Amino acid sequence: MQFLLQPSDDVAAVQVRPFKEVPRPGKLKFMRGFMPGGEFHDTSFMEFTDAMRKRYGNIFIIPGTLGRKDWVATFNTKDIETVFRNEGIWPHREGLDSLVYFREHIRPEVFAERKGLIASQHEEWGKFRSAVNPVFMQPKGLKVYYQPLSNINNEFIERIKEIRDPQTLEVPANFEEEMSRLVFESIALIAFNRELGIIRKQRDNNDALILFKTARQTFQLSFKLDIQPSIWKFVSTPTYRKLMRALNESLDVAQRLIEESRLDMERRRQAGEQISQASMMDRMMSIDPKAAVVMSLDMLMAGVDGSSTFLSALLLCMSQNPEKQQKLREELLRVMPTKDTVLDEENMKDMPYLRAVIKEALRYYPNGVGTFRQCMTDVTLSGYNIPKGTQILLGANALLKDEAYFPRANDYLPERWLRDPQTNKKIQVTPFTYLPFGFGPRQCIGKRIVDLQMETTLAKIIRNFYVEFNYDASKPYKSLFLMEPAIAFRFKFTDVEK
Repeated sequence: MQFLLQPSDDVAAVQVRPFKEVPRPGKLKFMRGFMPGGEFHDTSFMEFTDAMRKRYGNIFIIPGTLGRKDWVATFNTKDIETVFRNEGIWPHREGLDSLVYFREHIRPEVFAERKGLIASQHEEWGKFRSAVNPVFMQPKGLKVYYQPLSNINNEFIERIKEIRDPQTLEVPANFEEEMSRLVFESIALIAFNRELGIIRKQRDNNDALILFKTARQTFQLSFKLDIQPSIWKFVSTPTYRKLMRALNESLDVAQRLIEESRLDMERRRQAGEQISQASMMDRMMSIDPKAAVVMSLDMLMAGVDGSSTFLSALLLCMSQNPEKQQKLREELLRVMPTKDTVLDEENMKDMPYLRAVIKEALRYYPNGVGTFRQCMTDVTLSGYNIPKGTQILLGANALLKDEAYFPRANDYLPERWLRDPQTNKKIQVTPFTYLPFGFGPRQCIGKRIVDLQMETTLAKIIRNFYVEFNYDASKPYKSLFLMEPAIAFRFKFTDVEK
């Protein structure tokens, strides 16, 4: 892939060009591109930025329209580092104006002082993050979830056996929804301190289905409102009304579930039961019940679609690379001598290949283009002066399949993340290219949860089944904010005998 040359660092240091000279399309041409018949109509954000990058180079302007300011997009590693190094102690990341509007103007009685990690900025964000970091960022907080997550994954194994075709052993075309239900159930366990049973036990649980549907809709609707040109800030559009209804419904359900958890905890305390507050939600409740509601919604909103799509990517990687799948299974057989071996903190330490498989899948199927940030001061990016406060898209994920940074980039190679058996050294990765969970103070707070979730789920599946996919997998995803399925995942699951 060829891109326009950018000024060298030496030249950029001497010849800083004004912001107005950053390459950009005309605003009217840009807007027409998203209309029916336009080149970007019904296209993904990844495809759009890829086309813009080929046309304008590694830095360009995404024009602001209908109330939104211009954004700068950069795919230069030095630029990405510069922005992260200048984001300050309270990194600013916009992009979900519709969600912010809901929390500030539609339901301020809940969100007035705590808009959450997704929607808040500056000191407000810093205070909230400081309050929840001890709950979510410490590994010891995950110990309590090994057994219940194992139970949830066992239920998913049984669900696969129920729905696969007895002759072909393939699951139905809507298997993507089953994976989403698994991820939702796992996150809800942490968010509400209970199992909601949406995999098998209570598939029609109305509260769970409202949260499940909304978690999956939010980013899709926000993409139409906040990324594509939209007049919702001036006129109440059908998409805007649909999103507001969904957010209202999910908030009401989350409040009710959290309150039930609080009352249950109080009853147990009054009955003289020892309350350990070992779970994340118990600890959040002790900090602030309203903050617990906000975090539960943020976890579902940020986690369900992204993690379920990533699970499908893991299974695709395994099915398209049977020798890697078998290598992983051999590691699992050593740690899990039986299919019902319970995974715990101790035996999970001894699975380096499992972690390499997951890490490589994050590279091979990057989830979205990158992340957004603002700089607190003027900065120079690719030789251009970028004014303070400019919204910047850092396209690090677009570099994950670039041969300049990852040799054999189109090959799935978990071994690239392991120590060389001869030298005992790991490969050196160019800084600011591999950032699947972001960087700095605002990196994903759910990283440890996602790691635990994917490690336990993939271990259970590969220990129980040989996984195949016998269809075209050349373009399995499209990308709005995040990566979304573009094909039916009719995996074939054959039982492992022992």
